[in-house]
Amino acid sequence: MKEKIMQVFKSIGLAKNEIKVYLDLVQYGLSSALEISRRIGIHRPNTYDALRGLIEKGFITETVKENRKCFVAVNPERITEYVMQKKHDVEEVIPYLKDFTKKIEGDEEVYITKGVYAFRNALISLLELNKPINISGIPIGSHDVLGDGFLADFHDRRIKKKILMRHIYNREATDRVKELNKLPYTEAKHLARKYDADVSINICGNVVLMVIFSNPISIIEIKNKEIAATYNKYFEILWKHAKSA
Repeated sequence: MKEKIMQVFKSIGLAKNEIKVYLDLVQYGLSSALEISRRIGIHRPNTYDALRGLIEKGFITETVKENRKCFVAVNPERITEYVMQKKHDVEEVIPYLKDFTKKIEGDEEVYITKGVYAFRNALISLLELNKPINISGIPIGSHDVLGDGFLADFHDRRIKKKILMRHIYNREATDRVKELNKLPYTEAKHLARKYDADVSINICGNVVLMVIFSNPISIIEIKNKEIAATYNKYFEILWKHAKSA
């Protein structure tokens, strides 16, 4: 669980030392910088830097006890307020960014990103196209990589938009295929084991996502009408040979 907590805090913008200091204060309560520094094993100047950052973010408060400057963690529920404020700040600038993006977009674009969050963002962006989605070469481990919570939310949003999604999984994922076929606007099949791959091809509109299940995950996003059409032709060939679970 500690590793999960570290990942979550990193994802909302906390530095490594800030996370260590905050978790220490949550565990031990009111403490001086010296006490914190000794417990977590980082130099006092670095501890003070982390404390200042946490105060600015609203994660801790400063007080005086027995003529000593001390620090205490705020209620962990306040973290939600911090995240919501960040969300609000981002939403304010999105219209400007979209307008700017329209001015620089070309007819053909290629992007390379890495990591689970990049993978999630790439999938969510497909829903904005409001086009059918075809995916092939899905390894069984992709479900664990993305997480049940994310996938449930993704499919809920997709189904509400009435976007058809067809999946071609690797052979071992028969249970997942059965599960998906119960969802509306969803079809799933699997191929023979000899066609198993660690690269997934996702096609939606003029966009092709090539997802390489390495460590970390790599995503190659191609925006090109002709390339997308070609991959869709390959998908239809595979779809004819694939079997329902």
